[in-house]
Amino acid sequence: MDLAKVDLNLLVVLHALLETGSVTRAAERLGSSQPAVSRALARLRRLFGDRLMVKAASGMIPTLRAEAMREPLANLLGGVETFLHKPKFDPSATDRVFRIATTDYGALAILPNVAARFAREAPGAAIEVVSFSRDVFRMLADGQVDFVLYADNPVSGSFRARELFRENFVTLIRQGHPLLKEMRGARDVLPIKLFTAWPHIVVSIFGGQGGPIDTALAERGYKRHVALRVPYFATAAVITAASDYLVTMPSRAARQLAPRLGLVMLKPPAQVTPYGYRLLWHERSHDDPGAVWLRRLVVDGVKSGGDGARSDA
Repeated sequence: MDLAKVDLNLLVVLHALLETGSVTRAAERLGSSQPAVSRALARLRRLFGDRLMVKAASGMIPTLRAEAMREPLANLLGGVETFLHKPKFDPSATDRVFRIATTDYGALAILPNVAARFAREAPGAAIEVVSFSRDVFRMLADGQVDFVLYADNPVSGSFRARELFRENFVTLIRQGHPLLKEMRGARDVLPIKLFTAWPHIVVSIFGGQGGPIDTALAERGYKRHVALRVPYFATAAVITAASDYLVTMPSRAARQLAPRLGLVMLKPPAQVTPYGYRLLWHERSHDDPGAVWLRRLVVDGVKSGGDGARSDA
């Protein structure tokens, strides 16, 4: 039998006839007319070369061929309904693993605000953080990761983005650092001469030699001595707590690390324009219910500091 010539509506009518044993009741169930159901039955008989439904004292009963089709037909139509139905997502019942590519800054800035609610709403699910690399956008396009946390630098590809917040920089030093005595009431803003007089740690994800702070310093005729480069903000903060180095990093990472390590937060003398930090996902997953749920969770967590106020994503 050529499947291209099979009208799915005819199979729906046959299912109704098998269930009701009556043209009249089948028509009522389908919201159709008796003549329309009778015509459909005639087409079904020609299609299968079998009478399918025959008259009996109690109404209509299926032929042996039709009876044999009862269960496979119900399964087929159930499968079609499932196929056509928009999938639903129940976070309380899922064991899905969501993969997010980010630096340790993104993990520090975002995950503390969403972890508690994620565990509460989706106790069987998990988040896997994937190290940020030059391949993350290819991985996002290929479906190897679900989301990427990234700054507002231009990105090419079929990606959607939601800005989560605007970010700026702060400088961290250890408590008791000699620099604090030298500030002489300069409040919390580091004088530029003191800022450049001490060695610095720079967090460099891809090994770059400079950053926005260095550009701002150069515009004012200054340069800092970078004594150490590391790829992780948390590592830089731990080393800063045990040395006289200075480290300048995005404020949300600093707020997570400074209290735990006894670090003092100061404003760097060379301020740069705040930048946007975004959640990115691929166009293919835009309407996926699970992805929509996690996007909203992230946006809510960032807005409320973890309280989970409602927001669209």
